[in-house]
Amino acid sequence: MTTQETQINATMTIRRMDLDDGDARALARLAALDSRAQLEGPVLGAEVEGRLLAAIAVASGDVVADPFSRTSELRALLKLRRAQIQERSAGTRRRRSRIFGRSSRPAVGGSPAGQIITLPRVN
Repeated sequence: MTTQETQINATMTIRRMDLDDGDARALARLAALDSRAQLEGPVLGAEVEGRLLAAIAVASGDVVADPFSRTSELRALLKLRRAQIQERSAGTRRRRSRIFGRSSRPAVGGSPAGQIITLPRVN
């Protein structure tokens, strides 16, 4: 019995839309397909093989997506990237040194600090 293998080699890019003529046309086409108003302000777009399939306004969080394509994962990635940008601009990014201290490292529960322990291998 043989099974057919499916391999997807699509190129996906998330990028800032600069709102030049090409980007503005692509965003207008996408908003028209989704029956929504065009996005305003800084916009992040998700392109698959050079075709814009979803976009999010950084300021408002409004999303437009191609209703004829599977875009739920793209929308989730755009929302995550927007949250990262907002955290960075708000200065709420935590650093490891602030959480654990400059010289300390997190240890495995029950292990003495600063000691390397060897766990027995279970076969």
